[in-house]
Amino acid sequence: MLHEDLREMWLMMPGLMASLRTHMANHRQHLSKSHLKDMVVQLSLAIVEVGIITLAIPLFAVLPGILFAAWLGISISIVFGLSWFMNGNEIMVSCDEFGNSTTDIDGDNERWIFIGGMGTSSHHLTQCTIPRLARLFGRSFSGIQMATYGLPFDMILLAIQRCFPLQTQASRALYAELRSVLLDASVHRVAVLAHNNGSLPVANVLARLCSDIQPEKLTKLEIYTFGAAASEFVVPVGESGRKPARFDDGSVVVEERGPHIEHFAYANDPFAQLGVLSSVHKKLESRFCGGVFVIHNQVPQPSGHWVPDQRPVMLLTDYLSALFPDPSSPHAPNSILDYIMMIDRDMAEKRELAAMANYAQTRRSRKDNRRLSWTGLGATVGGKSGVMDGVMGLEMVRRGCRDCDGHRGREVSWLANYVQTGWVVEKESHIVDAMGIGSKL
Repeated sequence: MLHEDLREMWLMMPGLMASLRTHMANHRQHLSKSHLKDMVVQLSLAIVEVGIITLAIPLFAVLPGILFAAWLGISISIVFGLSWFMNGNEIMVSCDEFGNSTTDIDGDNERWIFIGGMGTSSHHLTQCTIPRLARLFGRSFSGIQMATYGLPFDMILLAIQRCFPLQTQASRALYAELRSVLLDASVHRVAVLAHNNGSLPVANVLARLCSDIQPEKLTKLEIYTFGAAASEFVVPVGESGRKPARFDDGSVVVEERGPHIEHFAYANDPFAQLGVLSSVHKKLESRFCGGVFVIHNQVPQPSGHWVPDQRPVMLLTDYLSALFPDPSSPHAPNSILDYIMMIDRDMAEKRELAAMANYAQTRRSRKDNRRLSWTGLGATVGGKSGVMDGVMGLEMVRRGCRDCDGHRGREVSWLANYVQTGWVVEKESHIVDAMGIGSKL
């Protein structure tokens, strides 16, 4: 899997660089000195790291050992020194609902946490992203800094972390914070927002919390990802975390009790293509729980028709300006959540059938009757009867798809209910269509 991820990342690099170049060109008039400093540091890191990657093997072959070690040590020291300017000293920062920096949010009965994406500097997280999120949702926010070491090394670390659940400072801080607030009876809602590679510590911490905390306490946890790069999103709440649900026609199935999860993904987001979209569309047996909202970007043609826009879209501002545009902005389009969703029922059923087939195959090879796969809709897992779990999960898939079909995105997504204002759109956008897959748990 590591080899496949590295190959996919190599192929996505041109689109990634094109997206960054387009973003800088469109926002150059809004760049502050701190943004320019971050860009210079990131560019310097990229140059040094590309040099390390390309020269390491040739220099190892021709230089004496002590000289090669000295060159490598100096190069790595430069990387860590430059990275310090990006990461700062604080792992977690907070601000109030007005966007002002604060350290006193313990009295709130809700806790909102954001995990930054790849390349986000500590200064940008503290001075830009967290205050804007706080004003957007009208709530106090805490931000956890994902350490960045330059784009080349960040991509390599992403590939490694997708294959191996490594503990990082961000994941340890997130686990400690979530465990504390989930066990706090005075807190009735805990919301976590994560952008691209920030979804990896969220997925790892979620799996740990499901084994450490009672399922009923996890019901106040809500997770929202944007362009998730994680390879799986597991909610193994098991037999104790299930309750009967009765439908309108009188039939009863068992549904999960646990965290509410929503994934938003642009169809042309390189990180989403590597993570959530690949897991849901291509790897039917993968364990990726939660509702997936796929956003299709389209552009108008002189003929009056609309065609898919193939340009990569991956920035957090691209997601939030499409989902929650500022109504006072002259260039703001309609929110994509105002459009009717198209439910991919076939894909949802295929994933559940793949889970059932996986269970049958596994049972023939070992004496354990628990299902190993989860569907994109969070179907039942870990029950005493894998066959019945599969039947009930398939019924939940069909019912859920029918319940969401024909509805607008904001009628299904929980996140839309919390928005207090809008995300400012600085240039005209052509987002006109959205498709929901596995629209809710």
